[in-house]
Amino acid sequence: MNIEKYLRVTGMIKKGEYPDIEIPVFKEGEGIKSPPQSIFYIGKSHMILGDTDFRERGRLLGASFLYVPVIVTLCSIFAYFMFSAQEYFYAVFSFFFAIFVFHPFILGAWFEVKKDSVYPVVFNRETSKVYFFSNKDYQPKEMPWQDCLYAVAYKGRSIMACQYELRGFLMDGHRVEDSFSFGDTVLEMKEAPKNEVFYLFYYIQAFMEYDDQFEQPPKLMSWRPSLSESARHTIPRLITDNSTINFLSTVFYRSMCVFFSWQILGHYLICRYGKIPQWSQEIIDECGEDIVLK
Repeated sequence: MNIEKYLRVTGMIKKGEYPDIEIPVFKEGEGIKSPPQSIFYIGKSHMILGDTDFRERGRLLGASFLYVPVIVTLCSIFAYFMFSAQEYFYAVFSFFFAIFVFHPFILGAWFEVKKDSVYPVVFNRETSKVYFFSNKDYQPKEMPWQDCLYAVAYKGRSIMACQYELRGFLMDGHRVEDSFSFGDTVLEMKEAPKNEVFYLFYYIQAFMEYDDQFEQPPKLMSWRPSLSESARHTIPRLITDNSTINFLSTVFYRSMCVFFSWQILGHYLICRYGKIPQWSQEIIDECGEDIVLK
């Protein structure tokens, strides 16, 4: 059984495999907005970003921590207080029925543990190439920067809004041959302009093409986060110049950390102890040892 396809059918994981929205041409003088938050490394020649699923990595593992023990415990308590064989049979039946209902979480946790924790993407302005891991076979590939089609892809829905991501597409005519995601998942209403997603791409484009308009990000993301960093990855905080808003943001952030502790723990375990894919030696020789996440 292909677990990934099965989890997609059950709605446990989502992917934007087709270009949905074309990115408008950048107008010089417009200014570059804030950089993507998932930049792991930035140097003179290249920039390393995570894939758009990085912040959500560990969600299925955390959900299994939350749901499976609760269901097993409830069924065990129910079975303990049963006396007759018939009632015990019903308890065992309810136990297996609960496992059947929540088996996507168990498969999802296994899927995340078996997969790599992050799929980095390298943008190299010296070679004018982008280096990534294939969406099909997860093997390292390289392409000239200008030969990829960059577009906004619809990723799925959350409770509040639609999810969009930036993807690079390798096209064969009108057919998608391969693709890779990079940057951050952005929540937008379906009818809203996707300016925030466009700005993420413009920042990378500025790094590759417009040196005079490019500014270094104030802070880089950790790809092997501590527990507190995992909390910030999972629940980004709003920081402004207004002290009242910052106080309310802190209160909301602390409350959400308790509510989403299961997801924070899953993210921490997957990212801290999970595997990472390995670049080929040819790519390392071309870009340097800095692209190897250690």
